[in-house]
Amino acid sequence: MTVPDERPVGDELTTRVYMLLLRLKAPRRSLLLQEGYSEEEVAAALGSLQSRRLIDASRRDVIEVHPPDTTLPAYAADLERQARATRSAIEGLAHTYYEARSTGGTARTSQDVSLLDSVADIESAFFRASGRAESRIVRLVARSDRMDQVVIRHAESIIAARPTKTHPSLERLVVFEQSILEVEGAFNALSALRADGIDVRLTPHLAFSVLAVDRAAAVIDISHLEPGGGGSLYVQQRQLASALMDMCIGLFSLSTPLPRTPSGPALHRLTQRDGEIIALLAAGASDATIARQLAISQRTVERRVRTIMEELGATTRFQAGTNAVRRGFL
Repeated sequence: MTVPDERPVGDELTTRVYMLLLRLKAPRRSLLLQEGYSEEEVAAALGSLQSRRLIDASRRDVIEVHPPDTTLPAYAADLERQARATRSAIEGLAHTYYEARSTGGTARTSQDVSLLDSVADIESAFFRASGRAESRIVRLVARSDRMDQVVIRHAESIIAARPTKTHPSLERLVVFEQSILEVEGAFNALSALRADGIDVRLTPHLAFSVLAVDRAAAVIDISHLEPGGGGSLYVQQRQLASALMDMCIGLFSLSTPLPRTPSGPALHRLTQRDGEIIALLAAGASDATIARQLAISQRTVERRVRTIMEELGATTRFQAGTNAVRRGFL
């Protein structure tokens, strides 16, 4: 008989009993008692395991242990759901806590500005803030490996809010660093965002990422500087949230609209592919970037750019974009 050196309690007791049950070919309560566990410990551990649907201990002595490869994933999913429910309740519970302890003075409680410790915290804050959007939501997206992957694989989550019957005129704006066009497939992803009604713009550089919502909430994301996300902020202090919205709108107004693929009548020697090249030229893309986005060789790009400039009577790339607009090609 094996008697534990120290009497386990709670989850430790449950884990020890579960591991023993897995090793027993024919698990029984009586065998657990023989191992040195008391009646109370056996009852507590089996009750906990049964509540987690890992075993069936409804019979007097015989214990049925369910296969862990089917029960543990389901139990883990339950824990994840509980964790999500707990996280969603944090804001309201924190408000109750600080409200009860408020002195009624001018000091601000920590619920106004929350420090975020991880990328998971950033994402949670992002979706909480987005869910409050009623009239305007703006996002500035600084380059990082994580955000590059989001743009290519899950572009629809860049602005996690859509107009609704309650808020049909929700304005959605997003600014990316111009270098995002160096990522293969980015132009198509950004064009899809615009097709969904999001106003997409480009700017040379962003110091950090921001989500601003209705002058009421904002998320400052510095995960491009700290990949773990530590040091980012969830802002609900209205004056600061309003200032961040003003900053975002100011940067948006100074940024370059994502050029559209030409929809006007084709010019004499210019094709639809030439139109895509013009759009990328107007966005400031290099020949190498254009080749990557359109999956063609850089030499082909260089040849088509010469043809485009000749057709549009332009001597510079910038002038080519301007002339394309004047002639109704862009």
